[in-house]
Amino acid sequence: MKNQKRTLMLMLFIIVLISSSLTSVYAFSIPQTPTVDIYVQDYASMISSDVKEDMLRMSQALQEKTSAELVIVTVPSIEGIPIEEYILNLFRQWGIGSTDQNNGVLLLVAQAEGEARIEVGYGLEGAINDGKAGAIMDQMISYFQNENYSQGISTAYSLLLQEIAVEYNIDINEIFVGAEAITPTVLEQPTSIVSLLKMIGSLLLMTLLGMLIFSKVLGKNLFVLALLFLGDLASGKYAGPTGGGPHQMGGNFVGRSRRGRYPRGPRGPFGGGSSSGGSSIGRGGFGGGSSGGGGASRKW
Repeated sequence: MKNQKRTLMLMLFIIVLISSSLTSVYAFSIPQTPTVDIYVQDYASMISSDVKEDMLRMSQALQEKTSAELVIVTVPSIEGIPIEEYILNLFRQWGIGSTDQNNGVLLLVAQAEGEARIEVGYGLEGAINDGKAGAIMDQMISYFQNENYSQGISTAYSLLLQEIAVEYNIDINEIFVGAEAITPTVLEQPTSIVSLLKMIGSLLLMTLLGMLIFSKVLGKNLFVLALLFLGDLASGKYAGPTGGGPHQMGGNFVGRSRRGRYPRGPRGPFGGGSSSGGSSIGRGGFGGGSSGGGGASRKW
């Protein structure tokens, strides 16, 4: 009986020891939820003091106007943990964003690994989808590659702030009042269909004007020559033989075209899918939100 009790006590001791070790590792990996300056936690010392002060003040103003919480965190290392897993645990443990709207956004920078990620709560996945998050990261990484970390982070912060402000229809200038180290930045938009049509129209007009001028200089109607050339091209006048071997009209040997017999090349990179996921400013805690709306990761 005594031996059984000793064995049981030893097992309980081992379980407690292992649990304590795991808790210590987890606590060391994921920083404890801050209670002061909650919107900017620069554990890796990558952000200048003036940029940090601006971000703290602006995130506070953003939260008061919209309830959205925009948070920046730098860490020396994520200790071999995949950044997607690390930022998700950090986001949920801290409870970034309001509970009812889940409108938190977290930018995490891991210095040793040279990795960064934006994690977006469900409530803002429409405003900051995976594509926008990736474009914001690209602009930030361009500064990181020149070791200008503070400027890169402030640029990403400004772009994220802009997208959130648009989503909530608030004046971004009100958020930037008093900011000295961070300036408003607008995300570069892809070329629209209208802009593309305008470009094509301009090129076509320039081509027609050029043909008109050269027609007068050369004394030949280049428009007629172009039409004749296109007609010959369509009729197959300039096409070479397409047979796969000797052929005989009306016989058993008929030439076969090789069109379509070549293997397809590798798919291009387009068309990929997306997944569906000092100061006393910022005292207290976060709103209790959780992530899941997406995001994007980059290395430098």
